[in-house]
Amino acid sequence: MSSQRPASFAQRCAALFAFLLYLWSPICWAITVYTAFRSLWYAVPILTYLLYINGPGLKTVTDFSFPTGLKHAYIWKLMAKYFPVKLHKTADLKRDSKYIFAMHPHGVLSLHAWCSFCTEACGFSKLYPGIDLHVGTLKWNFRCPTVRELMLSLGLVDVSKRTLLKVLQKPGRAVALAVGGAEESLLSCPRTMELVLKKRQGFVRIAVQAGADLVPVLVFGENDVWHARQVKTGILHQIQETIKQLTGFTIPLAHGRGFFFGPVGLLPFQEPINVVVGAPISVEQHTGDMRSEEAVKIVDKYHRLYIQRLMELYNAHKDLYFTNRLSDLKLAE
Repeated sequence: MSSQRPASFAQRCAALFAFLLYLWSPICWAITVYTAFRSLWYAVPILTYLLYINGPGLKTVTDFSFPTGLKHAYIWKLMAKYFPVKLHKTADLKRDSKYIFAMHPHGVLSLHAWCSFCTEACGFSKLYPGIDLHVGTLKWNFRCPTVRELMLSLGLVDVSKRTLLKVLQKPGRAVALAVGGAEESLLSCPRTMELVLKKRQGFVRIAVQAGADLVPVLVFGENDVWHARQVKTGILHQIQETIKQLTGFTIPLAHGRGFFFGPVGLLPFQEPINVVVGAPISVEQHTGDMRSEEAVKIVDKYHRLYIQRLMELYNAHKDLYFTNRLSDLKLAE
């Protein structure tokens, strides 16, 4: 465990809030269903709201009409100070280009994303002026009561192909994606970095279609803030895989520390997280059929180049931010 100064009560509350965000969806659904069944007076407005957010309200995800002032809330800064989370810039980004930030590793809950890219806790807009960044999340988040409003107030978008291409229509826009997804979260383990990348070409395909440059992002310390255990066989593994197939996310077997410094609890461990943003990889747009042999070769070429640049970024920073590693970066599949 880190030997840094103990976090303040406010910082611990902010870190706990980050964990509770992932429980907000089931909590909101439970409250909504319970309230709707209590009285017809509640059921009618609730049903109307649900029909709206699952119908006309979906266009709000891509028209960016929802106010995003919550990005500047002080709670995110407290959260960033708790670990702390630091955002490191290695190259400038042009305002007249489009970008896909590919984040590695996913970790148990991708806590770094709230501080570095979803909000201004780490000063993203000051480091990259003129870049309008939107973090991608699962589509069902925008169909859940009140969770939808939270996602929209932070500028998040769903990770469907249609939405990502629409976001990347204009220069100066960028999306951030946790490429490894739920599958990679199950590989989380302190002091290691095992990525699901060899078979993940979807983000490269989007970049080629949109003409968006690829930006590799390595997050040193994300796997250290929870003590996770990999489960590769047995009924628990089957449950994790079933949840992943049904929902797009899963629940790694992991724990944090106690709120009042106990050894086990729901609070993430106070370990430094260093988010290193690499130099952009220029991608030439392909406007033809993405199923053609030519397009497949183009995607393969950029995918290989991306992995090469990611490894170079890792080797350049591992002795600065990953000194306690048990093993070097591995590409699982």
